[in-house]
Amino acid sequence: MLNKVSTAALACLAVSPLAMAQSQSDSTSTQKSQKPDEHWVVYGQQQQGDDYRAKRVDLGPFGSTDLKKVPYSVTVLSQHLLQSQQITSLNDALKFMPSTQMEARGGLNVGRPQSRGMEGSVVDNSHLDGLNVVATTAQPIELIDHITVINGLTGALYGPASPAGDFNYTAKRPTAQYRTVLSSRVTAKGALTESADFGGSPSQYFGYRLNVLHENGNGYVPGSTEKRKLAGWAFNFNLTPKLQLQLDGSYYDFQHWGYPGGFGISAGVALPKAPDPSRKGYGQSWAGQELKTTTNSAKLLYQLNDNWQFEGGYLHQQADRTLPGISNSLNGDGTYTSTVRVTNAAASRFSIDSNMAKWIGQFATGAVTHKLVVGTTGYDWGIYKADTSSVSGASTVTLGTSSLDDPRLYSSPQLYTDLPLEKASSTRVQSGMLGDTIGWTDRLSTLLVASYSHFNLSSSNYKKDGLSSTVSVIYQLTPAISTYATHADTLESGGAASSSADNAGTLLDPIRSRQSELGMKATVGNLDTGLAVFHITRPMAYTGDDNVYKVQGLQRNNGLELSLGGAISEQLKIFGGATWLDARLKDAAVASNDDKQVVGVPRFQSNLLFEYDFAALPGLAATTNLHYTGKRAANSSNSTWAAGYRTVDMGASYRFNHFYGKQLTLRFNVTNLTDEHYWASLFAGSITGSSDSASAFLGAPRQFVLSATLTL
Repeated sequence: MLNKVSTAALACLAVSPLAMAQSQSDSTSTQKSQKPDEHWVVYGQQQQGDDYRAKRVDLGPFGSTDLKKVPYSVTVLSQHLLQSQQITSLNDALKFMPSTQMEARGGLNVGRPQSRGMEGSVVDNSHLDGLNVVATTAQPIELIDHITVINGLTGALYGPASPAGDFNYTAKRPTAQYRTVLSSRVTAKGALTESADFGGSPSQYFGYRLNVLHENGNGYVPGSTEKRKLAGWAFNFNLTPKLQLQLDGSYYDFQHWGYPGGFGISAGVALPKAPDPSRKGYGQSWAGQELKTTTNSAKLLYQLNDNWQFEGGYLHQQADRTLPGISNSLNGDGTYTSTVRVTNAAASRFSIDSNMAKWIGQFATGAVTHKLVVGTTGYDWGIYKADTSSVSGASTVTLGTSSLDDPRLYSSPQLYTDLPLEKASSTRVQSGMLGDTIGWTDRLSTLLVASYSHFNLSSSNYKKDGLSSTVSVIYQLTPAISTYATHADTLESGGAASSSADNAGTLLDPIRSRQSELGMKATVGNLDTGLAVFHITRPMAYTGDDNVYKVQGLQRNNGLELSLGGAISEQLKIFGGATWLDARLKDAAVASNDDKQVVGVPRFQSNLLFEYDFAALPGLAATTNLHYTGKRAANSSNSTWAAGYRTVDMGASYRFNHFYGKQLTLRFNVTNLTDEHYWASLFAGSITGSSDSASAFLGAPRQFVLSATLTL
């Protein structure tokens, strides 16, 4: 396995000679170096801190910010965590954050990530280095240095969004010194992954990062397959001592075939106990998904002086989705009926062009300090659907009915996966923002941010404007303890009344969600802890008994979050937390569903990851991850529920620092050690409570992974 090639990710950064000598990390801090008659400014990622202790986070337009001074609940999944747990998908990563879930919508790899029980969007809540990207395609985690999740409302920072938080992927940047990392990874079922990661900075003018990956093999269901191909590149050019150009790109081909399909729950049908996901028949070997995502971006960074800097960027992404997946409708008598969409008529392609530009400045007015940001951010999102005019017959074919205890295999019908595409709709959003972090004293500061946004939706000729805002007060009780209070609101585009409503064609104003939050962050020794209490409301629009389409209900979420990360002792590290959440529908579209629990949102969720370094044998480490998700409503009437579940993951790694003069790291991980059968994701047919239908997706069974990584 050691002679196999390896890959990982993407990124690259040009650094000065002094910085190259100083930095040994993939994530290099912003540094300055001096040469005679030259003053080179080096742009890079801020050092995130220790393995499980983030010190700084990227706070949207404000850039790198001391985490203690961020008036939000924030979780950072570090590169160390992603590597030690051998994470290859966003769904695998979400369980380490107790406030996040995946709304599967066609599968766990094309789902919408969400925080605090609020449904996320396809585009608004996901960013790559601060630029909007498509959420509902496979995310190449091997290209990511770390993942930052801001829980709650971020509309003032990133533009209009659902109150589902923000998921920002930070791409890997170049190393100061030349590096080559080769990896091989194999699962117990025989899926082999080979990858290679190359980086370096040949001169102070140029840096690069190149990544390639290939995976092929069997999945956990007999007859299932998984394939991945990845190529990532990044080039940084120091055009002048103060001006840098970054050019990044990637291509990711992700295929999963033969895995279980989703299970549909209709009114009056109870959700059964989760069956064994590795059993053949809940999916079909010829059905699944292929996701091809191409991303290219450019950024320009300019350091005007010590106090003012500019950053501007543009990203284009195209996500092509082939989704002949299986849908299993539960019949309530222990059987289910399987269907497949043969035309791939659902959103077959998403394209997005996103942009951002900002000036960040620091100055003082007397004894009062300011960190001011003026900027703009936005995107143009296109949805393409297959042109089915040349296809006769129904777009969905019924395969048959079988028992949950004895699932059946079916022959593939004619699938039309290569139909021409036509643009179905486009959404344009552009926001201008102004913010200021005001330091009144060494202990007291305020954060004031506002963004004014314009919406333009072609599908309904929707053109509206609105303002999102955030007001926060941060008080440093002691050097080790900070507190904050935040009130935020954020906009989403309003809907359009249907042709059957009395006010047919009426366009609603943008819908405004609100959040109030109190929080505390404290450091005890080498352990960082956090506590947040929050109240969120999200309005809902529907056509009521008066046959008028209007805003007349809301989702109300109250919650408490606990987080911790760092070292308990010299050998023992910990990362995780717990969330209690009461998510309810108020004034639901169906009166009997009023005040019911929101589908798929657990009342309690927790995750604790422990890592122990053996002092007696340097280089040897062991990890244990304990996850718990409480029971969840499986329909809007709360007449059926998904049972809570617990999973245990374990792993071990050994680092040879002198393997023929190189560093070799061996890792072994087992996930879901007890082979728990559980429903990983549930979501309602309508977030307004107008329907009792819902969908459920199975979690993965026990899996074993072994890898070897050679650093040259």
